[in-house]
Amino acid sequence: MSQKKRNKAIRDKYSMTAKEAEEQGLIPKDFHLFDRVEMKEYNAQFDGYKEWEKKIREREDKEGPNSNLGV
Repeated sequence: MSQKKRNKAIRDKYSMTAKEAEEQGLIPKDFHLFDRVEMKEYNAQFDGYKEWEKKIREREDKEGPNSNLGV
């Protein structure tokens, strides 16, 4: 299989449209109209979000805010 066909197969397997993600409940309806504050409020409704956010903040305090960028 050529590199181009392999890349297309991977892209087709792991990509979806916003409408598909909305139907699966992964993003809220009218996601494109949300700003950062509204998105945080939306995510706070789900279990595990606060723990995830806490881990991110702890890692940033320990390693720095740009540690994942290699800076």
